[in-house]
Amino acid sequence: MKPFVIELKLKDTEDLKWKKALSSYLKRVYGTQQWSQFFDEKLASELDHLRNNANGDLALDTLLEQNCIYYAYLEQLNQRLGNNTGSLKLDFVWYDAEYSLSNESQKYKQHTLVFEKSATLYNIAVLLNNAAREKLETDYKTAIGYLSRATMCFQFSSENFLNSPSIDIQAESTQFLSNLCHAEAQEMFTMKLINGPTAEKQASLISKLALATYNGYEKCISFQKRPDGGLAPYGEPRWSTIVSCKVNFFRAISAYYHGIALEQQNKNGEATAFLKLAVNSTINSLAFKAWLIDYIDFDGFKETVEAKLQQLIKDNDYIYHDSIPQTVSIESIKPMDAIKAPNWLEQLAPFNEKIMKKTNVLYKGIVPMEAYQKESIYSDQKDTLLRQETDAAETANFEYKSFIDYTNLDSLVRDLENKYKNGNNIGAFDAIIEQMRNSLSQMSKSVQQSNFKDISAAMNEISNKRREVTEILATLPADQKENGVKLKTSLIEASKSDDKLFSAIKPHSEEIKLLNDPDKLWKVFNTYNTESSSQPSLLDVDDTQTAVIISKINEIKQGSEALRVLNGERSDILTELKEKINEDDITSLVIANNNNSDDLKELFAKELEKFSPLSSRLEATVFKQTSFINEIKVKLDEVFQISGLKTRASEEATNEKKRREFYEKLENASIIFANFNNDIVKGLQFYDSLLKMSKELIQASRLNTVKNNTGVSNSVNNSVPPPLPQQPNYENQPSVNLGFNSLDSQMANMSLTTPPIPTRTYDMPQPPPYSSMAPPLPIPGSYTNTNLQPAAGFSPMVPQRPPRETAVGLNGQMARQSRTAQEEAELQRNPTAFYDKSSVFDENLYSKYSK
Repeated sequence: MKPFVIELKLKDTEDLKWKKALSSYLKRVYGTQQWSQFFDEKLASELDHLRNNANGDLALDTLLEQNCIYYAYLEQLNQRLGNNTGSLKLDFVWYDAEYSLSNESQKYKQHTLVFEKSATLYNIAVLLNNAAREKLETDYKTAIGYLSRATMCFQFSSENFLNSPSIDIQAESTQFLSNLCHAEAQEMFTMKLINGPTAEKQASLISKLALATYNGYEKCISFQKRPDGGLAPYGEPRWSTIVSCKVNFFRAISAYYHGIALEQQNKNGEATAFLKLAVNSTINSLAFKAWLIDYIDFDGFKETVEAKLQQLIKDNDYIYHDSIPQTVSIESIKPMDAIKAPNWLEQLAPFNEKIMKKTNVLYKGIVPMEAYQKESIYSDQKDTLLRQETDAAETANFEYKSFIDYTNLDSLVRDLENKYKNGNNIGAFDAIIEQMRNSLSQMSKSVQQSNFKDISAAMNEISNKRREVTEILATLPADQKENGVKLKTSLIEASKSDDKLFSAIKPHSEEIKLLNDPDKLWKVFNTYNTESSSQPSLLDVDDTQTAVIISKINEIKQGSEALRVLNGERSDILTELKEKINEDDITSLVIANNNNSDDLKELFAKELEKFSPLSSRLEATVFKQTSFINEIKVKLDEVFQISGLKTRASEEATNEKKRREFYEKLENASIIFANFNNDIVKGLQFYDSLLKMSKELIQASRLNTVKNNTGVSNSVNNSVPPPLPQQPNYENQPSVNLGFNSLDSQMANMSLTTPPIPTRTYDMPQPPPYSSMAPPLPIPGSYTNTNLQPAAGFSPMVPQRPPRETAVGLNGQMARQSRTAQEEAELQRNPTAFYDKSSVFDENLYSKYSK
């Protein structure tokens, strides 16, 4: 005996233009300008070609694969469109399978994508059924697998595609086909055991399997027999005959093998009753055997059952004498379903993975708004993860940089190697002292070259010039009283400016004197050197200790290099993490799980696990860094402990602090002296101008008196006096001509901002690197940064002030008041600002001469 599988027929369809439909949809959604960004013409053409292949004339296995791939495309598209599949404006046309009772194939057309999916799934199940038919003669196991998968396809269709217009894919029809395929698969399994050499030994198992087969075909009978007595609307009329035959035949097989199992248990009475049931069921199946006589030997099976029954009756009459039940039921047998198959979605999963990349490109312009909203939640979770990892990495980088900067590890290792490995005792601290020496040397040279290094002498010179002007002004006649008052006013203001100038330099007079005396300067500076630093170390004698220190220095050096590599590796890992997070796109997965929020939560958690390896690597770099830093600290402490550097470092730190304070005092004094050296020249020039002006007033007054006594007209006042000598024009300074046509105009044009008399030229030093704005010098033993640049000379510059314009009228008066307030504030900030003001004299200074 061998199983029989009913042949099913495929549904036919009309051509479909996916390329045109997708392009039209994208144009409606994105407009004619941008739609092409979301359209892949090549993949759309492939989809059209795939559908043609799925409904073409190919080999059975190839045709099955093409249909499964095409369904995967439909599934991905349906997940993106949801209930809006009608927006594609595409007509899906399918025909009923051609074995309808009317023998006429009906045509159906719908706009919904569900109709296309259900028809395609129907064809897939039919192809699986027909593939099982081909494998019946060669491979039972493969055939059972095909039928099992077909069972689940029809089952999925009956549960999910309910209101199809086509009869063959209506829920009732597909449920019938699912039951039929399941019973046929169970039949194959049962027949395989019946045809085996140990069938009687496995009687109990065969009985249970046959009963499950009987139950499967019993379910099919309910679809074939209509309540009104008519025929089923789907399938061929012979199907009802075949199913009825198999129901009775497998009922007989179940009863027969159960009777044999009872006989083996010495239950001859019950065994006899079940064999009688088997004979009756076999006789009932003979009426429907027309389509199965080539597959099942009904007469041979009937003879076998009857022969066995006669034997049991005879044995019971002569030997066992067991009572024979009048009626028995096969319901007392426990059925065994041997068919296990993956559901349709599990079967589809490999094909979904196969076409996922292509569908993401082909359908990238078709994304439901719900998917965007849910994907934003995942993006927030990714951003949170990235922020946490970035903060941890930045904190570790800051700790690394702080440790390196604080210890100045590279320079420290280099100095220790020079000291103990190369025998060179010159380190970074000595370089700092040398830089200080160079800067102080330049400061000292600048002070020595100045003509105003003696502050007291400069004060006396100013006082003498002031006294001389005062004495001349005291001899002015009464008619020059007004001009004398103005000159005295300027003299008083200049005196106030002098007081501020000298009050700024006086507190630093001792430092200036020290800079002017190099021998004393270096004597004081050398008092801050540590005596122990110049003494030979005991390690120079103890080679064992030196070798230990060199070994630990090498370990510190290796740890420093490991820290550097670890820091670079952390940056690379963080960069890789950022790239992976930015490139991560789970739109298709969100769409696939769009209907289940719980699944999305699990999906997000699972997807975030992709970044766990990188997060673990970042965490490992932080842990290793802490370990390396602690090891380096321990090694450094051991080196300092053995070498005695810790004790010397304390003394060096104290001396270094004093040395730095001493240097900063001299540096500050040098800067203030440079300003004083520049401003004192302007003050002397101003007093020279006042002195000259006073003498000319005396001469003009005497000349006016002589002319009045000789009867000369007052118009002589306007005569031209002998021209005054013109001051020389120096390089890079504007020339000022004091030889004007009248004393009035001469005094009116005299300005306190005339260039200083360049009788002296001073080369002032450049500000050293240890200026007040520079960072503090490192303290020995603290291991701060000692990479200093060579010092250079500095040249203090007097800021250039733009010329002031004179305003007139009310605005001019307000402007002068505002300028006066600004000048007072400037005097408080800059003691020598007075010398930069315009001349106090104007063209109406000597009003009497203009009368």
